[in-house]
This record gives sequence, structure tokens and C-alpha cells, in this order.
Amino acid sequence: MKFKLFSLLALLLGFIGGAFLLNQLGSGARLDLTEQKLYTLSEGTRNILAQLNQPVELELYFSQKASADLVKVRAYQQRVRELLDEYVMLAGGKLSLKVIDPAPFSEEEDQATAYGLQAVPVSVSGDNLYFGLVAKAQLPQAAENQGSDEKAADAGKEQVAQLPFLQPDREAFLEYEITQLIYQVQQSKPVVIGLLSGLDVRGGFNPQTGRPAPAWMAIDQLDGPYELRSLTAGLDQIDDDIDLLLLVQPPELTDSALYAIDQFALKGGRVLAFLDPVAETAPNGGLMGMGDSGSASSLNKLLQNWGVGWNPDQVVLDAANALVVNQGPGRPPLRHFGLLALHPESLNADDVVTAQLEAINLSSVGHFTALENALSSIEPWLYSSTEAMLTDANRLRMGGDLMALQRDFVPANEEFNLAVRVQGKADSAFPDGVDGVKTDTHLASTERLAVTLVADTDVLSDRLWVQVQNFFGQRIASPWADNGALLVNLADHLGGSADLISLRARGQYNRPFERVNTLRRDAEQQFLASEQRLQQELEETEQQLSALQDQRDGDNGVLTLSAEQQAALEQFQQKKIEIRKELRNVQHELDKDIEALGMRLKVLNIFVLPLLFTLLLWGLVAWQRRRQSL
Repeated sequence: MKFKLFSLLALLLGFIGGAFLLNQLGSGARLDLTEQKLYTLSEGTRNILAQLNQPVELELYFSQKASADLVKVRAYQQRVRELLDEYVMLAGGKLSLKVIDPAPFSEEEDQATAYGLQAVPVSVSGDNLYFGLVAKAQLPQAAENQGSDEKAADAGKEQVAQLPFLQPDREAFLEYEITQLIYQVQQSKPVVIGLLSGLDVRGGFNPQTGRPAPAWMAIDQLDGPYELRSLTAGLDQIDDDIDLLLLVQPPELTDSALYAIDQFALKGGRVLAFLDPVAETAPNGGLMGMGDSGSASSLNKLLQNWGVGWNPDQVVLDAANALVVNQGPGRPPLRHFGLLALHPESLNADDVVTAQLEAINLSSVGHFTALENALSSIEPWLYSSTEAMLTDANRLRMGGDLMALQRDFVPANEEFNLAVRVQGKADSAFPDGVDGVKTDTHLASTERLAVTLVADTDVLSDRLWVQVQNFFGQRIASPWADNGALLVNLADHLGGSADLISLRARGQYNRPFERVNTLRRDAEQQFLASEQRLQQELEETEQQLSALQDQRDGDNGVLTLSAEQQAALEQFQQKKIEIRKELRNVQHELDKDIEALGMRLKVLNIFVLPLLFTLLLWGLVAWQRRRQSL
């Protein structure tokens, strides 16, 4: 008995001692068992931390008193603190962390306000919660010798960047936002993006609501990490300090403007262009056929010389990637062949921009081809499935009949390129300049072309990827697809750090239920066949009723039907009821199959797996007892 008591006591002391040593020596150690390593710092973060050229000081502001009753917020603050500790551990002494409590009416609160941190009221007594992060670094002294008085004056100054409020809903993006913050304060100048668009991507006026429209969140998220500079359609040159030229459905351009873009590209400038056969978010409503200030054909002259084929009158329909949409009360959901959800199988897995993205939504998307005489190399990185076809853009511009799109669908059995990267050789579209006038640095050709093209602009619009809420004056984005991450990846890759790309879209979105989608497609095919039969019956009835209109009796307007006609009409009405019942049964069977699948999964998770785990433990205990008895 004494031996067993001594053994238990020794085991307890050993456990306590081991836990203490682990806490002291291995606080940074983690065992991350998630499939995509959601709780492990990415390789991109490690690279950026290894390349720090100046010490960076992080200050985490968190209101202890105001958060006393906010259990979830305090738990999130602890996770943020642990993550920041891991940053410090991996930075090799170049990163420090200070946690500050901005108590009411204190100097710390004044400091938090001066840094632009968000104060959120959390009680009727007026307590404010601060939960923000500030990064500070000195600009490198090397800037003194870069030939600019302004740069020399900036050398040695403190560079500051901040995250105004660490929203718990954005925890999936926390690593990216912290790493971007550290990267941002290390840069002596921000990357400059020149933006030219015929759409209200930076905000405008909504004629439907009669109110100002906010900037698109995909574009708005670039403003801060980058210097976003708006360009006009009347430009005749592109500033030398622009690192990336972003074109989003530009309006019709003059030859002078096209020549400026042409020369920028030939000199190796990075060009990112979004073009769209049907820009549904156009100011005047692309879907209603009202036209828009942007033009899908504005870059045609340049595209031809870059070796790219582009037809602005065609859109891609894709049955395999179609999104399911609601048709309204009393009508079942239906796949929209022009509204696409691209998953990893439609993304280039070897491309650094898309390698870690999971879901990109597009609408009324066009396609690009390589011209036969192209000097450049064209690499697709977004593409349709083989269950796709081309159709006239006007069919979607007028709203689109979903049933008609499905009835007329004939797959082309080939993939269409929805986004391409164009590199290498190209000739100028203006070999003699404009009206015989060339710039002093005119290039007739290049071997450094770097153009990226996307055949959709709606991919950037809020409705396809994000829900935006106003949080005490701050716009909070809750993404449900990777469209926004795609644009930031492209900006990082073309104008910033490629290491930042690996920090985004790390498995935070719901994965598609493939079995449920298969059940839905099978039932949808049955529904479509029944709907076609019903539609044919309706058309025949309308013809019969039209013929009966000519059989009115004299001037009294009374419709006289023969016994045969009356019987035929009653027979059709009965058949119509039967077909509608069949449609309801098809929809019911769809729901029934999906519900049965859900019930099987619940039984598996709630009963079967715990039972197997319990049996496994019993087996281990029995094996251990048998081993001790031998």
C-alpha cells in the first residue's frame, strides 16, 4: 500500500514539475494538428521576420478594466498576446513587444488616441475599450544618400502603422494583418498603385438609393498598405514612381492614353487589368442593358499587340462551377450557369497568387485566348471546367433566364481561360508614336512584358465575396470567399512582397458539400425535364385558348365551348395539377435525400465515433491489465 501511495505521489510531483519546465522552457512550442496548419506561423512571416533591417517595436493596447466582463474579448486578447510572443521569439532580437493598458484619463489613453486607435463604448457609464496594435520603426539611414532632399529629411524619422481595433471576427486574418503591419513600417516608401477605372470602385452616387455609394471593399483594402493614386482617362503619361498600373473596366481611351499605357508596359511596368463583357456593378446597371462608363473593348488595340485574343461580346457558362441561387418564393433554388464559384481545381496550384485560395466567385465572366502570331507567352491561372460553353453577352446583360440558359446549354468540352499572365516579347501598338510624335524614351518593342489579365470586374464587387458592416464608423469586412484576398495577392506579387501572399485564406471558409451538390444536380436535372414538359403543355394551352377567343357568340362576348373542348380543357387542368405535384415531389425528394445524409452524419459524429473511441480505451485497459498479470 505504501509503495502504491509513494508511486502516485511521485507521479503527481513529476507531472507538476514537467508542466512547470514546459511552461518556462517551451512556451513557444505548439502542436498544430489542423490540416492547413492554421495555428503555425507561415513561411512568409518567418521570411519577413528574418529580413528585418531595423528594430521594430510593437505596442498592444488593451483596456483591462473596460473588458472585465467581456469574456470572449479577453480570451481573444490572450490568443493575440501568445501569437505576438511567437513573433518576438522568431525575430532574433529585432522585434519587441510592450502591452499597454490605456486607463481612462491617462497618458496611455492620450497616446492611443494620438495613434488613431479605435475607442469602442462598452457600458452606459461611458467606459471605452481599446484593443489595437501599433508598430514603430526608424526609417533606414541609407535614405540620406538616395539623391533626394525629401528622402534625406525623412531618414531617421519614426515610421508608425497601426491596426485600430483587433476585431475577433477577423481572427482568421490576424497573422496577415500583423505581418503586413511589420512589413509596412520597414518600407521607406509605399508601393504606388495607379488606378484607372470607368466604374465607381472608389465610391460614387447610387441612383437607386439616392445616396453616396461606398468604395468597393476589395479596392478599399489596398488604400493604406499601398498608395492608391487615381488616374483619369485623359492621361498622356504615367508617372515614373507608379509601381503597378491597375485598370478596372477603363472607359474609352484616347490614343495618347493608350500610348502611355503601351510605353509603361514595354518598359517593364506591371499592369493588372480587369475587363468584363457585362459589368453588372456599372453605375447605370450593366445587367439592365443601360450601358456603363467603362468599356470592355477599351484595351483591344493593346491586347492585340500583346498577343491576347479577347471578345467582349461573349461570356462563359459553366455547369460544373455554377452557383445555386434562390429564384424567389414558391420556386426551388437553381444553378446559375453564368454565376461561377471556382474552387482549387479551377485555380493554378503552381501559381503563388492562387496556391492557397479556396473559393473565388465570378459573374458573367469572359475569356482570353492566345493569338497565333503572339510573340509573348500566355499562362492561364484561372480557368473554367470542361463542362462550359460560350454564349452571347446580351443574354446575361438583360438579367438572364436561368431555365433558358440550362435548356440551351451544350458543353464545349474544353477549358476557357478566365485569367492569364502575359510575359516576354511584345511590339508597341504605336511604333511611330501618336500622330508621328514619340516620347524621348520611346520603345518599339520589349522582352520584359509583365501583364496580368482577369476577364471579370464583378469579382471585385462586394456582393460576390464579402459582407460589410459599420462598426462605430469603421467598415468591418466579413469575407465568405477569397475575392478580396485574390486582389491583395496580386498587388503583393506585382508590386509588393511575395512573402505576404502565403498568409491569407488559410482554410477559414466552408468547404463545398460535394455529396449534397451531386444530389442537388441530379434532382435539378429531373426538375428541368419536368419543367420543360410543363412549359410545352402551357404553350399548347395558350394556343388553344387563343383559338377559342375567335369563337365568341355574337356581341354578348360569351365564350361557347363544345363538349369536346370543355373536356380537353378540364383534362389539361388536371394534367397541370399532376405535373406541379411531380415538381413538388422532385424538390421534396431532393430535401429528403439531403436530410437523410445529414442525419447519418449526425449519428456517426454523436454515437458511432465516441463508441469506437470508448471501445479502443477499454481494449487498451484490458491489454494493460493482462500484461501486468503475466
